[in-house]
Amino acid sequence: MIHFQIRYIPEVTSTNTVALEEATQGAAEGLVILTDHQTSGRGKPGNDWFSPRGKNLLFSVLIRPPLRTDQAPLLTQIACRAVAKVLKEKYAIGSEFKRPNDVMVGNKKICGTLVEALSTGTELEAAVIGIGLNVNAEAPELIPTAISMKMITGKTYPLEEILEGILDELNDKLREWYKTGTIK
Repeated sequence: MIHFQIRYIPEVTSTNTVALEEATQGAAEGLVILTDHQTSGRGKPGNDWFSPRGKNLLFSVLIRPPLRTDQAPLLTQIACRAVAKVLKEKYAIGSEFKRPNDVMVGNKKICGTLVEALSTGTELEAAVIGIGLNVNAEAPELIPTAISMKMITGKTYPLEEILEGILDELNDKLREWYKTGTIK
């Protein structure tokens, strides 16, 4: 079981950048970098991730999985499936994983993930799972191909509650994968 330690920083360049720096300095598995605003948020290579200040869930999780480097891309699937399950089971928002790294509601993006890894040879030393979930943003604050939980339901959500749900589900999915090698 991963024990999460949340470090809140009001503004960062990128939560993944901070988490990767911490990983190289020996930070323990379970470090979560949480922010209200990223000045240089990143998506899949070549894409920026923009989010209005304080409206959405922006965080990165440092893990030190017992995996080979060629298995690291599966972490993206695990993260997207964890988010989709929380959206469905806790908030009645149906969504699905869209390769390579998105969670979609219909044809609109509600969440993006970015997994980056540090390795030594063929062994994974650490991985950082970055998650950006559109929670309380309004339509004018997002690009036209994006949607938020609030836009779907009309409700405003507490970010901390959603973070806790995603971390719990991520923990369950990672533990199962480490044990069985399968993703559910």
